[in-house]
Amino acid sequence: MTASGFWIGVEAMPVSVLRAAAQHERPVFRGRLSLDEGLRAELGDLYERAEWHDVALDTAIGQGYLMDLLRQRLPVASVILALDVSTDVVLRDGLVAPVDQALAHARRITEGLLIVTRAAETVMPPGSGALTVMLCGRRQASSSLAEGLAAFVAHFVSAEAARWSEGGRLLRIERTDSAE
Repeated sequence: MTASGFWIGVEAMPVSVLRAAAQHERPVFRGRLSLDEGLRAELGDLYERAEWHDVALDTAIGQGYLMDLLRQRLPVASVILALDVSTDVVLRDGLVAPVDQALAHARRITEGLLIVTRAAETVMPPGSGALTVMLCGRRQASSSLAEGLAAFVAHFVSAEAARWSEGGRLLRIERTDSAE
């Protein structure tokens, strides 16, 4: 049986990554596509060829749905998680966004990272499988929150990578600042 590949957080991925992913034999895309009609139009026929699931990872329902979907699509060979740490916490005229918006953004990043790493590790057999965390956003941090989130993600992946390698799995981070 052909192993599945999961691309999670597709709304933050460059279109070139999604086009390359469509070449996989069993691509499963998960993201908030209902929020981005432009992306759907840009993907064209790719949207028809891949398996798509439009669920928010920052909700309990979305998290459960993702874990169930991973389990249903065994075997899972690879997972790519895109996290966009960039923020718009500084509004026009130098005003700072409300704290509830900053907290919601931080929660989306940290919960998404924790849920996906644990779920992927659970469904990948020992000795195989890879999770790539694609850190999206401008290289120059848009705010101190974005800089802190990027540092947290990088440190978390670095710390967890050793444990993953003990089980024969690969956990790594890639950075993209593509404006696609």
